[in-house]
Amino acid sequence: MSIRKVKQEDYEELMALYNGFVGEDRYSKHDNDSFEKVLGSPNNHIFVAEEDEKIIGFATFLIRDVVRYPKPIAELDELFVGIPYQKKGVGHKLMEQVEKAAKKRNCYRMFIESAYRHESAHKFYEKLGYKNYGSHFIKNL
Repeated sequence: MSIRKVKQEDYEELMALYNGFVGEDRYSKHDNDSFEKVLGSPNNHIFVAEEDEKIIGFATFLIRDVVRYPKPIAELDELFVGIPYQKKGVGHKLMEQVEKAAKKRNCYRMFIESAYRHESAHKFYEKLGYKNYGSHFIKNL
């Protein structure tokens, strides 16, 4: 298994994995996402886990400046490992790569948002040293 940055030609396979992540088939149609924009952004990053030339997981994160911090912060947007590959260290390797890249960019902190129902993910993040410190709120505009 290897971890690498996503490439343009990974689009179809990555979007198929996203369907498993969100639990519906909305990413089978082109132009229903921001892949191109994210791929071209210097502050957005996508890493994929690959085994036998197949993408089995991904992690996306953003680096941004916040007024109250002297250094940039990193925010994990999404982390997903295909069900057959879960609990085999893939998520851990993806998070190692994310943290390494954030440190390289001189980030002060890593923030992670996770829905209440993802209790196993919360335990995973806590095992990696993350602390649950508050709530996030969301509103569609």
